[in-house]
Amino acid sequence: MKILYKHYTLTMLFCTMMAAGAYAQIAEDALMISRTGPIGTARILGLGGGGVALGGDASSAYINPAGLGFYNRSQLVLTPSFQNARTNTRFLGSNSETFDNNFNVSNFGIVINNTKDDIIPADYRGGSFAITYNQTNSYNVNYSFQGENDFSLLDEFALQANGVGSDELFENATDGFFPRYIDAAYENYLINAYPNDPDSYVASIPLGTRALQNGLVEEIGRQSEWDFSYGGNYKDKIYFGASVGFRNFTYEKISTFDEQPLYTEEYAEDGVGFPFFPVDNQLSIDFVDFVTLNETLRIDGSGINATLGLIYRPVNELTLGFSYKTPTFYSITEEYFFDLRSSVLGIQESDDDAPFDLSDPDPLRSPSNFSEYTLSTPSKVSGGFAYFFEKYGFITADVEYVNYAANRFSSNEFNTGDVNTEIDDVMESVINYKVGGEFRYDIFRLRAGYAMYTDPTQYVEDNLDRDRQVLSGGVGISTPKFFADLAVVNTQYSTDFFPYQGSSYFPIEDIPQTDNNTTNVVLSVGFNF
Repeated sequence: MKILYKHYTLTMLFCTMMAAGAYAQIAEDALMISRTGPIGTARILGLGGGGVALGGDASSAYINPAGLGFYNRSQLVLTPSFQNARTNTRFLGSNSETFDNNFNVSNFGIVINNTKDDIIPADYRGGSFAITYNQTNSYNVNYSFQGENDFSLLDEFALQANGVGSDELFENATDGFFPRYIDAAYENYLINAYPNDPDSYVASIPLGTRALQNGLVEEIGRQSEWDFSYGGNYKDKIYFGASVGFRNFTYEKISTFDEQPLYTEEYAEDGVGFPFFPVDNQLSIDFVDFVTLNETLRIDGSGINATLGLIYRPVNELTLGFSYKTPTFYSITEEYFFDLRSSVLGIQESDDDAPFDLSDPDPLRSPSNFSEYTLSTPSKVSGGFAYFFEKYGFITADVEYVNYAANRFSSNEFNTGDVNTEIDDVMESVINYKVGGEFRYDIFRLRAGYAMYTDPTQYVEDNLDRDRQVLSGGVGISTPKFFADLAVVNTQYSTDFFPYQGSSYFPIEDIPQTDNNTTNVVLSVGFNF
């Protein structure tokens, strides 16, 4: 039998991907996995990430393997980086700022060259084989929020429970099985069934009670790709290449949502129990002190893709580039669970005794529930040019086409039809732009770049500008045997998010909105041999 008491209970709950709100989350997962920003060495990053028509850089293995055909010697390069991610989150009229710092290896590569000397006549000039590593995504960011809300987490629980028989919730509690928010909320007296309607529920706070809500979200993880590539050179006019890429990513999102009801002065002074329904031998709730919902989402996956590229040099000053990256086919494992902790004070209506103050000695738990599925992310088509001003430098520009509505899930565990329909509804194709230039003086290099990554989502409720704008600059030195490049890359964009994973009724106009500002400082050091 369920007993009413003040309790501090840690309840471990695991949800499947078909839980309320799961489709929207899976669509967001697809975008998180398939969307990338500027990638490569400090030289390429200093140019805004463009390089489809450039060659002689280890980044070509990822961007356009035809660029490997420009090499006339072998090369080894390593690119460590430092990232600072700052966020400003707006929630119900309040602002909260957070930041996070991380060190990474953004790029590593070895290029083995086998080209013919200029004095040797031949149409096919040879080429280069490369093994490279690139970090294609960094998920390390923190954001927090705080505000007073008319919509309580308990209201969410009550709305989700409506239509579910209280006997089902009671049976789950009796069996020690808590697969949903509502099972734990019912067991913890955060919601209660109406006496004459056991399929309808009311939150265990007075109607209209505002709540002080706090949240903290920490995202951890990265995505990377190993490429095995070859690029060849025909008559110093046509450069061609191909690569096979092996993707790997790990992502963890840990979020905490805390709520404290803000009772009116009259309610606090009267000390009248709420709700007024007598239950369990005339026990009723006095008040809910606090509720804390902790959630953890872990996603791990690996995938494979291929890239084909071509660069044409019609005149010495101009190169035209084209590359096609196939869809990446991922195998993914996902784990999601949450725990619910609350404090509820109980009184007995039949006498004037002090409120019950008991603690549950054991946490309510259920085993972890894993889901496995596959994801096919969209292909990418890129084109660009580079114009060279003899020995003084060059300018370059790229365009990239991606149809994010082509993301597709499949699974043997659940029907993905609704998930893929959700993706069709909220995502669209985009064109991304990248421009940059390099000035050369003797062994010194000066670079600048800009990129625009267009928002592929079709959300219209919040009028947020989700386009990602990238500004970059860099310097470098280059000698026949050694080179070093430094780049600073700043990325800015806005996002919003539901404060907890299973949000089904949380008012869309009240969800937190975040301005993201990420700065990467990247250093590439390389040796030619």
